[in-house]
Amino acid sequence: MMNIVNKAREFAKDRHDGQYRKDDRIYFVHPESVAKKVAQYKTSKYLDEITAAAYLHDVLEDTETTYYELVKEFGFGVASLVLEVTTNKDMKNVIGKEKYLSFKLKHMTNWALVIKLCDRLDNMEDLNLPYIEQSFRDKYTAETMYIINYIGTNRELTNTHQAIITDIQKQLAKLKAGG
Repeated sequence: MMNIVNKAREFAKDRHDGQYRKDDRIYFVHPESVAKKVAQYKTSKYLDEITAAAYLHDVLEDTETTYYELVKEFGFGVASLVLEVTTNKDMKNVIGKEKYLSFKLKHMTNWALVIKLCDRLDNMEDLNLPYIEQSFRDKYTAETMYIINYIGTNRELTNTHQAIITDIQKQLAKLKAGG
């Protein structure tokens, strides 16, 4: 029997099949990197479930996968974490991405915030790649600074959250310095 992390990995790899990152790498490199970051930063007796959710973090947003499929395949806990980190596009469009994400990150569970911060860190690391347009890089870094500042002053952060935020800030400084 396959453990939940390997099952989530294979599920995400299958569901993201045919999708690509902006640099033409297969999309799956992103959820795999986020899951590895979660395992690197987080210690928990529920690490397998959190890591599984990290692999699956984009399937509701970017594939035809439903929440009910996730419950059936991975249980309520993993499915709920994935739902929690999934962007509600209607709300994002109504209030704006920065404000929506800041509010969302302020109110999510600690485990979901670990996944979301690792997702943000992975995306920040990709901003150094040469194919990224400067306008997108500027917008994403400004959005990241806003979100980090907002949650830093508006919610209690664990040591794990603070460690990930420190690495995000290092990426911000690196981008500001020109690579």
